[in-house]
Amino acid sequence: MYLLAGLLSCALTSCGNSESPDAKNPDAKSPDPTVELALAKQSAPLDNVLCSGQPTEAQFDTLKAAGVSRVVHLRLAKEKGTGWEEARAKDSGVEFVRLEIAGKDGLTRENVDAFAKLMAKETTGKTLVSCGSSNRVGAMFALKAFWIDKLPRDEALALGKKAGMKSLTPVVEALTAE
Repeated sequence: MYLLAGLLSCALTSCGNSESPDAKNPDAKSPDPTVELALAKQSAPLDNVLCSGQPTEAQFDTLKAAGVSRVVHLRLAKEKGTGWEEARAKDSGVEFVRLEIAGKDGLTRENVDAFAKLMAKETTGKTLVSCGSSNRVGAMFALKAFWIDKLPRDEALALGKKAGMKSLTPVVEALTAE
């Protein structure tokens, strides 16, 4: 009985481990579970990864509180409705990386390699991958899964669709058929 109580006590207190939830950044606040992002076409196809269409400025301001520490944005800076995110990220303390994917022409091995490197980089929270509609996001995840992670084609395509791939599906199907 005492052994059970001791084990339970140890489990509940992490055996005296008083480190903060984020040992690399002791000043980091835990994500607020009450913060709802409600991003356009939002999905969570992988652990610690959110995918979406273009966040609004108001939504961008809530990312850090929701546990997002990095944004990988796939829109060209010159596209209508974008280009403001870098400054907003700096002000809100969220890492921002723009990897410009120009629609179907941007679905190249070189861009997928760069995307894979970005996704492999450690971060202290969730990563949001976004574009205009999450279509490019899904396409990049599908191609990364197939070309880099060596998943079977059907699994790679399913991941892409879960991450938001729609109209780029035929293009990705052709690229993964080779």
